[in-house]
Amino acid sequence: MTREETKQILQILRLNYPNSFKGLSDKDTFDFLDLWSEAFKDDDVKIVVMAVKSIIYTDTREFYPNIATVKKEMYKITHHDALNEYEAWALVLKALRESKWASNEEFEKLPNEVQKAVGSADNLKEWAWIEDSSLSTVVASNFYKAYRKIQDDDFKIMALPNDIKKELRLQHKEAIGIDYKK
Repeated sequence: MTREETKQILQILRLNYPNSFKGLSDKDTFDFLDLWSEAFKDDDVKIVVMAVKSIIYTDTREFYPNIATVKKEMYKITHHDALNEYEAWALVLKALRESKWASNEEFEKLPNEVQKAVGSADNLKEWAWIEDSSLSTVVASNFYKAYRKIQDDDFKIMALPNDIKKELRLQHKEAIGIDYKK
């Protein structure tokens, strides 16, 4: 999104939330534009506009949304078809039916984010032998928590500007000993 597009979105927010912008100096207004321009520079303006409109039309707050609120709404818009933790658990339960003998195959059939929450095919195999009462309480609860954390981590990465994502990838590669300069 360009600086000019950011300026137009902030103008929409200013019109909808006039009390939020009262008393801002010219320097504060300029700094505010810089901050939002930096935050959304790698984002598709159409998605940002949809997110801002969604917030304006559905949220009753009296003050403008912060950057993270807009990014969270963007994530919801772009991931509207993502599984929630209950849908993901239903897939795990289906996989467990055959996991006593074919846990590797069942694990491979699961979507990537569900695999991350399960951890491994060995976990599927182990869970397949647990009695239903423990499976539906303890294991399910731990799975829900892990799955929500994966989704939250995915959102946090998505919300970052590309230059920060790139730097984090480089640091990660250095930490595990990969020569990224090749």
